[in-house]
Amino acid sequence: MNSGHFELFDLLKDCSNSFQTPILVFNNNEKLIRHFPDQFHRPPKIFHKELYQRLRESKSKPFQLQLFSDIYYQYFFFYPIKNHAGDFTYIGIGPYLMQEIGKFQVRKMLVLYGMDFSYEGETVEYFSKLPVIDMKKLESVERLLNSLLPGKTESRSIGQIPTEEWEDYREFKSNHLNAKFSRHLLELNENFNRYFKQGDGRALKEYQKLRRSSLFPLGNGDELRSAKNNIITLISKLTRIAIEEGIAKGEAFSLHDFYINYLESKEDTDELALLELTIVQAYLNVMKQRTQNSLVSPLVHRAKNYIYQNLTEEINLKIIAEELHVNPNYLSSIFNKDTGVSITTYINDQRVKEAKELLTNTQYSLMEISILLGYNSQSYFTRVFKKHEGMSPKDFRQKLQSAHLPY
Repeated sequence: MNSGHFELFDLLKDCSNSFQTPILVFNNNEKLIRHFPDQFHRPPKIFHKELYQRLRESKSKPFQLQLFSDIYYQYFFFYPIKNHAGDFTYIGIGPYLMQEIGKFQVRKMLVLYGMDFSYEGETVEYFSKLPVIDMKKLESVERLLNSLLPGKTESRSIGQIPTEEWEDYREFKSNHLNAKFSRHLLELNENFNRYFKQGDGRALKEYQKLRRSSLFPLGNGDELRSAKNNIITLISKLTRIAIEEGIAKGEAFSLHDFYINYLESKEDTDELALLELTIVQAYLNVMKQRTQNSLVSPLVHRAKNYIYQNLTEEINLKIIAEELHVNPNYLSSIFNKDTGVSITTYINDQRVKEAKELLTNTQYSLMEISILLGYNSQSYFTRVFKKHEGMSPKDFRQKLQSAHLPY
């Protein structure tokens, strides 16, 4: 091991301390050879396949810092270094989370991907150890890493190396900017944003116009990957706008997490096109029902977020009040005043809303859905759903299938 390696490892150790995240080093055989800090919480085995798949994808762009996300809510960087013999060393930075992940999200993930529920406790514990940051901070980390990590040569920066990829990027950027800032597209985008913020159904038609005019390939030649990446961009945008317009973060991220994970199960571009419109409609439904942010107290927002994080648990007014360190009667009064419903009614509403998402967009059995949403039994889930919707979950799904329309 030469002095350059020691200098690099010292740098990575400092980065790990500064960014408060694990940094891993893999050799050409994809074996973990170094990690910082010395002790870190290793991911569950069920996560390994996705991790190594992203590692291999990074090989196509040596000496470039690449941001990846996976189906497990994680964001992380890979930086592949290629030597003269063609062998790789991979530096992995992360993972990070964009929001706290609780038992509800973990259970949803396990059901969604047919994983063993014996991993639930380990996965919840793992997520509790990961740093939670927003996109702005993640971008700051990326800028710092780009300035610190070694380049292909000592005399020229990566940005100065005239590669085929760089020429492709310049052409893409030129085309993208010309389209993005054209008057027509700006008008379509403004129309969509205005209608969407109002919860107006016309937003769906405006989005279809915008989609036909402004989609760009984002999959490096892979049509399916490009379609998925465009939808991920859409989901991120709708989530951001929804939160800015007063939707509780828990509710917005619930939709975000569900659809980000669900779209990865699709292997057909026609299915993705249909799903894309369903996503816009789902967010529109939330916007229609929103209350004015200025009229909702911070305490009610905290209560809503706690409910979303714990939909799989036994939750009631007393438990929520204890968690938020307030008097139950006071919380009940404020919640009812701001939302127009009791906390119990709100909890049931959110569970049924989640159930409708699963019944509409997945083939999970009623038993799987009842487990995911924390019901004691399938029969109790059916009773609650029927009381809320006027029909059983089975009838609701059959009605959707016969109509071929999203609810």
